[in-house]
Amino acid sequence: MPKIATLLAPYSLAVSLLYLSGFWGTFNVNVLEYIALSDVVKNAIVPLLYSSFFILAGITTGNVFILPIEKIMPPGGGADLPEAKYIRWFFNLMALLIFVVALYQIFFEVGNYRWFKVACLAFILLILFVGEASFAEQYIKQKHLRVIVVNSLTAILLFSFGWGAIDAQEAKSSEQTLKINNVISKHIYLGWAGDYLFLWNEKEEGVVTMFKSTVKQIERSIPKEKPIIDLSKYK
Repeated sequence: MPKIATLLAPYSLAVSLLYLSGFWGTFNVNVLEYIALSDVVKNAIVPLLYSSFFILAGITTGNVFILPIEKIMPPGGGADLPEAKYIRWFFNLMALLIFVVALYQIFFEVGNYRWFKVACLAFILLILFVGEASFAEQYIKQKHLRVIVVNSLTAILLFSFGWGAIDAQEAKSSEQTLKINNVISKHIYLGWAGDYLFLWNEKEEGVVTMFKSTVKQIERSIPKEKPIIDLSKYK
């Protein structure tokens, strides 16, 4: 347990930094200029926990379905069968194609949602390479639990930057009514970073900052109800 706790500290920091980079990088803001490194995890924890729930549920469900399949497979999962080399060739080809598509998304596509697509493609590749996650056997002995934990941690790390970028895009297009100090603002609320309030000026496509001492009151309208997972935005 102490070994796991030692690893989780830098992991949590890395995930939080990726999320904040994805969010604030959309607005060309270096968030570390406004918050201390010790506050990084605190600023990213809520949206990350919300998003991570769906990945954990999906991976756990997937492994539940894999269990009965493994029981009918031959020893070693069929790796020693003559047909295995063709299956390995097929998976290598698929991995190469996924890698090429991911590079295309990075260099030739635009928009924040491309980072979510890249994370999906990269996660498929990592699942193939992680396998039974034997490198983590010293921490978790039980195979299926180890695979779930390693895949979940890997997925959260991969998707954190994309989640930040998507949240930034949604913040920019928010239809909330904003009042600051009882005055209706023409800008869109982005969030706080340290002692500064960040607003999005849609007309000028720029960021407006306000110091904490100048903000006495904030009122935000309740946004329209949306589905938990809106697939239309990924089209």
